[in-house]
Amino acid sequence: MLRAVLFSLLAVMPTSSNYVLQNFDFGSGAGSGSSSNYHLNGTTGTLNGSLSSASNTLPAGVQASSTLSAPPAPTFTNPDNSYDRLKIVINTGGAPSDTKFAIAISDDNFTTTKYVRSDQTVGTNFAVANYQSYAAWGGAGGTLILGLTNNTAYKVKVAALQGVHTGSAFGPTASASTSIPSVTFSLATSLTSTPPFTSTFSSLPSGAVTAADSAITATITANPENGGQVLVRSQNGGLTSGTVGYTLPSATADLDSAPKGYGAQISATSQSSGGPMVSTSPFNGSGNNVGALTTGWQQIASFGSPVTNGSLTFGLLAKADNIVPAAPNYSDTVLLNISLLF
Repeated sequence: MLRAVLFSLLAVMPTSSNYVLQNFDFGSGAGSGSSSNYHLNGTTGTLNGSLSSASNTLPAGVQASSTLSAPPAPTFTNPDNSYDRLKIVINTGGAPSDTKFAIAISDDNFTTTKYVRSDQTVGTNFAVANYQSYAAWGGAGGTLILGLTNNTAYKVKVAALQGVHTGSAFGPTASASTSIPSVTFSLATSLTSTPPFTSTFSSLPSGAVTAADSAITATITANPENGGQVLVRSQNGGLTSGTVGYTLPSATADLDSAPKGYGAQISATSQSSGGPMVSTSPFNGSGNNVGALTTGWQQIASFGSPVTNGSLTFGLLAKADNIVPAAPNYSDTVLLNISLLF
């Protein structure tokens, strides 16, 4: 019989092959100026330049309409707490279904103005191609505006186009702000929410599958654009006793049929929003199937987009046979790490 088999958990600072969270210096975007006076570029009788002012801008080939109403203020939000994108839902104001819309955006109250392109990025040039249908802008689900500067307040406004040449002025503005790149990561067990974290096999009778006395939960809130991974590794690659010089090796196995082994199994994943948090093979088994805890980093769970209160809960299972020498001090240290894909 093996007794007093302990392991401890350590959290490792989040890192990524794409970005290390050491500071939040992501640079800043460029702007473009605009004139406070109306001006016409082109020869008399043609409209192949641009008509612009501090309050109204129309691209080449679009005439200002005296009857087409400017769209109401759109809905503008940051639903994922993102650092480089914001979401806009256009308010059509009851415009006909063939109406197209252009989106202007600014980070300085429209002293300088950029325009959202069909690929959701922004640029300084304003052309007829900037007008897209309500459906192309995502309809009621809206669309993301990409490539924005972190920790910055933006305003947007929308103009309408009917037919080929008749456009409205830009309507009232809506405001939203990007966040800074961020991550919070916490650990707890079903027995304690404060370190040190231990989970104990009080005994390992030969031939019996035994669960450790507490489950481990990792909770993550992070806003990386492309999500991230939760990684795990074992210090010993098994339960080790220095007294008898033996390691009960960790293994990916069904402990019901395997003669011995030790590993982890995820019992639950969840999130308040975003993600979702998804468990990874071989740790997502059922019954007494476990994944091996190796000395190299392995993915135990992942999330494909920013996540709020994403959590994974896993337990430890072990089985000894009569070849494993008895000792009171078998132990292992399990480490968790977060890799973020900004």
